[in-house]
Amino acid sequence: MNEQSFSPPYERYAPLYDQSGQMRFAVLVHLYLRDLLRQHPVSGRRALDVACGTGTLALLLAADGWEVTGVDRSAAMLAQAVARATGANEQVRFVHGDMRDLEGLVPATAFDLVTCTYDSLNYMPTEGDLAACFHAVAGVLAPGGLYVADMNTRHFLEHEWGTCVIQEYDGYVQIERSHFDSASERNIMVLTGFVGDDDQGYERFDELHVERAYPPETVTALLERAGLRVEALYDSFTLQPPGSDTQRIFWVARKP
Repeated sequence: MNEQSFSPPYERYAPLYDQSGQMRFAVLVHLYLRDLLRQHPVSGRRALDVACGTGTLALLLAADGWEVTGVDRSAAMLAQAVARATGANEQVRFVHGDMRDLEGLVPATAFDLVTCTYDSLNYMPTEGDLAACFHAVAGVLAPGGLYVADMNTRHFLEHEWGTCVIQEYDGYVQIERSHFDSASERNIMVLTGFVGDDDQGYERFDELHVERAYPPETVTALLERAGLRVEALYDSFTLQPPGSDTQRIFWVARKP
């Protein structure tokens, strides 16, 4: 299989994303944010969800009374988010754009909370890209505003991510084939989907998803270099510090 046979990440997968159970993570984050905000309160109710995907977290925050904007670089994922918002009571603004460059997409210093979850930051290929994300967030956070973001750890990408996972749903079969490259600290996953049924047949698509592991100390240093004060690192969905076998770390950082 050559690289030209891959669809862009999330392009063909977008209409199937929620169906494949991915929205459950956003629901867990929504509940976890309530705990985090009790530990790290903010004064306002303006939220920006970066890499918002199909909009689950943004819509849940809006239902809680937040004024919410969602940003994502995938037009296909945003189309799903807009369709869901149209059928909901909550008003959420969705914007197409790259989280490395938020200037001009959303107002500066306008948000009390910025989130970036579900290992979206692991998709950043270089430290420079990661630094650009953090500088962009610092520019749109209001003074005293909070940034909550998660990343998969190297331990998870190397040892816990299954090499072959097959999932079957109504009208859709998904195969994930992964391997970890130690030299580049990247997990390379080919997502193959088959959409259709036994009567009419199935249409296949393939997407390439690459996640890079970053040492926690590197992430912390880049956040602080961007002008954000790191208040805590948590083992995923807990209020405990991460350990050697932690699979996902949540960073909580504040703009002074």
